[in-house]
Amino acid sequence: MSVDTVLIAALAALGGLVAASIYGLFSSAIRKRVTIRSPEAQSIEQMVPAVNALIEANGPMMQGIIAILEAQKGECNGNVDAALKVNREAKKKFDRYLVSQAKVV
Repeated sequence: MSVDTVLIAALAALGGLVAASIYGLFSSAIRKRVTIRSPEAQSIEQMVPAVNALIEANGPMMQGIIAILEAQKGECNGNVDAALKVNREAKKKFDRYLVSQAKVV
């Protein structure tokens, strides 16, 4: 392998890196300036808080279901009381979310 071959390979690799960098700068500049304003994107954006509220409520609901099933098996060791407390707090939080979303601004 000669020095010329190594030099050509290094220049080719450098050219590829330069081309990739230019493409990356160009595409990121376009992404910053171009936004998609479709009705679907707006709908998805509006659903984000609702999905987050449901995700937060899911854990307490699962804890309540587990406590119910354990109680049906005869395991009453405070798990039902703990699940009731957690579910009541989750319901209050979810109700606050619903009221805040229902308000006309």
